[in-house]
Amino acid sequence: MAAPVTRGLSCLPRVLGWWSRQPVLVTQSTAVVPVRTKKRFTPPTYQPKYKSEKEFVEHARKAGLVIPHERLERPIHLACTAGIFDAYVPPEGDARISSLSKEGLAQRAERLKKNVASQLSIRKIRESDPNFKIKDFPEKAKDIFIEAHLCLNNSDHDRLHTLVTENCFPDMVWDIRYKTVRWSFVESLEPPQVVQVRCSSLMNQGNIYGQVTVRMHTRQTLAIYDRFGRLMYGQEDVPRDVLEYVVFEKHLVDPYGSWRMHGKIIPPWAPPKQPILKTVMIPGPQLKPWEEFEEPQGEVHKPQPA
Repeated sequence: MAAPVTRGLSCLPRVLGWWSRQPVLVTQSTAVVPVRTKKRFTPPTYQPKYKSEKEFVEHARKAGLVIPHERLERPIHLACTAGIFDAYVPPEGDARISSLSKEGLAQRAERLKKNVASQLSIRKIRESDPNFKIKDFPEKAKDIFIEAHLCLNNSDHDRLHTLVTENCFPDMVWDIRYKTVRWSFVESLEPPQVVQVRCSSLMNQGNIYGQVTVRMHTRQTLAIYDRFGRLMYGQEDVPRDVLEYVVFEKHLVDPYGSWRMHGKIIPPWAPPKQPILKTVMIPGPQLKPWEEFEEPQGEVHKPQPA
């Protein structure tokens, strides 16, 4: 039995040598298909321990845990009021009626009533702002008024936000995006004067706002140009006398608050304003491709001050 096994083993090298000398047959590459051997893990579903929030609160209360009530509230900041409260009513003719007449006596009695309310408001303002003084405030108000209007010349809206309230800002920049404003302060015809002081609370008794009405009689120049550089309103070289009642407001509770321009009071007896000259496009004649448009020769009419 040993001889045949030895003979078979001796023939094995010959067979391997012959097989190695045979030409290699090129076959197609086999595709390797990955086989998933692991099963995807699916987390088990657990039933809630407590069926309702009320049951959970009762269980926590028995365990000695107090869960605070969640309030769906959001803090808000009211930097200014939405208007002028107890607006000052300028007397007819700017109080130029004789005090000996019947109308003059009525104006004087009404002024005394308003002065009493103003004195009470001044005391309330000084509780929050000890540096507030009636004698010094008109000059400070005039500086704020001038600087706020000068910001319109160069469209400095960032600086304007610090000088006027959020209620007054849209009124000042409305419809001047594509226009050029040229405003300048010439002089004060009369020193500015505080005519009314008022205090009011908003939302609660501790949230107090103060408003001061200042009478300003000044001389100014104003000119407004459209996007094409054409004059729409006013004249740059023609100053005008302007009588205004400007309201300034401050959030007294805010330690970093400051006095800002809040609005203007226009009396009903004030003269009407000059209308704005609107510029419109006039369609030209229908020209053929080989024709040229000839401008009409004539003088251009410039707007004159009213």
